[in-house]
Amino acid sequence: MIRGEYSEIRGPAIPLLIRGPDDSNLDVIAVVDTGFTAALTLPEPIIRALSLPFDSNGRLSLADGTASSFDLHSAEVFWDGHWRPVLASAIGDKVLGGMRLLHGFQLRVDAIAGGAVEITSLLLP
Repeated sequence: MIRGEYSEIRGPAIPLLIRGPDDSNLDVIAVVDTGFTAALTLPEPIIRALSLPFDSNGRLSLADGTASSFDLHSAEVFWDGHWRPVLASAIGDKVLGGMRLLHGFQLRVDAIAGGAVEITSLLLP
């Protein structure tokens, strides 16, 4: 189980450990964004600090209808007790965990200040 906390400013947030290709890692707090369909966004300073390799380019449509392009980088996330490969989108200044990261898991949020955020596997061991 992955546990985090709800903040009235950030929303539901969880701790993540991100690993780069040289086994360096960094603890971050990710905001769970159910409107984001990909796995993870990372700010450029984190991508540089972990020397995450470039994978490809992506495009997205923002809520206001504008389109934007961004870089995708290979990373690993320690998720539910295991290292999991992900593509991290180099977007914005916050770490966001999206629906691709949550696929196969249940998200429970107590949406009050200090409320529990729990992510549990829906898959049988």
